[in-house]
Amino acid sequence: MDYKQIIGYIATIFSVLSFLPVIINIYKTKQANNFPYKTIILAYLSNSLFLLNGILSKNNVLIFLGIVFILIYSYILYVKLLFRKK
Repeated sequence: MDYKQIIGYIATIFSVLSFLPVIINIYKTKQANNFPYKTIILAYLSNSLFLLNGILSKNNVLIFLGIVFILIYSYILYVKLLFRKK
């Protein structure tokens, strides 16, 4: 593993850590009202493209980044749909 990949993994870890308070808050409150559906869809699209780019370029960092953030936004969407106010 070269230094570029190490930097990429560290950047991904910091990105995930920056989202951790948001995820914890969503988990505790069961509310994701601060995330409009358009934002979630755009996030899915952008992270799917990161994933696709990683797969096509065989870049494990981009693959990891895409998968992790797709999972994060999947959880946000799950909470938003499951606990929406009727």
